[in-house]
Amino acid sequence: MIQEDILDTVSALEPPALRERAEELSRANREQVLARARAAGGRRAFLRAAADRRWRLPVTVGALATAAAVAAGLFVYSPGRLVVPGEPGGADVQNSGTEAPAYADARELLAAAAEAAAAQEEEQGGFWYVRTRNHRPASPLDYGQAEYTALQTFTEEKWVEVGGEFRLLNNLNLRTETTFPSEADRRAWEAAGSPELDHTTPVSTAYRGEGIGRLGLGVSELGGLPGDAERLESLLRETLQAEREQGGDTSRVTDAAFDSFLSDAFSGLVTDPVRNDTRGALFALAGELEGIRLIGPDKDPLGRAGYKVEVPYPPDPQNEKLAMYWVIDPETGTLLSEHRAGGEIWVAYEEAGFVQEIGEPAVPVDYQDLRGE
Repeated sequence: MIQEDILDTVSALEPPALRERAEELSRANREQVLARARAAGGRRAFLRAAADRRWRLPVTVGALATAAAVAAGLFVYSPGRLVVPGEPGGADVQNSGTEAPAYADARELLAAAAEAAAAQEEEQGGFWYVRTRNHRPASPLDYGQAEYTALQTFTEEKWVEVGGEFRLLNNLNLRTETTFPSEADRRAWEAAGSPELDHTTPVSTAYRGEGIGRLGLGVSELGGLPGDAERLESLLRETLQAEREQGGDTSRVTDAAFDSFLSDAFSGLVTDPVRNDTRGALFALAGELEGIRLIGPDKDPLGRAGYKVEVPYPPDPQNEKLAMYWVIDPETGTLLSEHRAGGEIWVAYEEAGFVQEIGEPAVPVDYQDLRGE
């Protein structure tokens, strides 16, 4: 075909020695990034030192050959890659003819997410709003013994006032969809009398007063968490140590215990009303988790594009059924979704950010006072 002939011609214009030199320079560039990071302060600095983490091979095709190919309308050139129209998935094709990953590993991905999160402009608003779409196995509301498996997908939303009365409003069990893995499960549920399942009926809860939340902090204190990864890690370790000592365990917090603590708390903290540099520091710390692994490009349950990362789930990192996954958008520094129990349970973060007004309860509800007045 004409397209193949021209591509062959372009490839022939790139001498093998030049291609090898390009790959050598790319490796050297990556090694220099790592060397600078180590010199700047050890493993933490790795997460902050490389502005060019999504490295690509340098361009080596001559401008004349590129111009001829573009004139022929057969491919579009951009720095470091050739994009061939009509290729499945619109894949980027490197000059070497092979598709290269945008990120080398989970650390690079989370480092990019950390930088993107910290670079976001701080929002303004009196209320922090989070809306999630959730999916999990369901049980009968009457706690009866189920001889079937049912799955429910539903929406939850939360408003938290960051000052004033510190109002908190939750709307739960919205837009619930119930499914069954098989017709046999559906028939067994019907034979049991079609009992109401956990998340079928909408519920609202509301409170006034600043309760104690994650890390033993009130919502007004979350904005004061460190925006530096090392300082944040130190604070989190101190918090975990204090929790253990309250339970009568005075042993030192090990790295493995800290990893379990962080991986379990990460999704809640990164979607809390913390500063953007703190959110970036959380992504940076997540890149340090032992055994964290980049799986590759993926979409979250809502169809949003990101990258899937596997996180060994405490307390048994060897049990694949307990594996936890995150889908992250590194371009915006956003956690799109979290998946547990091998993916059977997931939460997709549809929205998280400041708004000006508190929402309306899904069903009438009276505010409970946490202020002791």
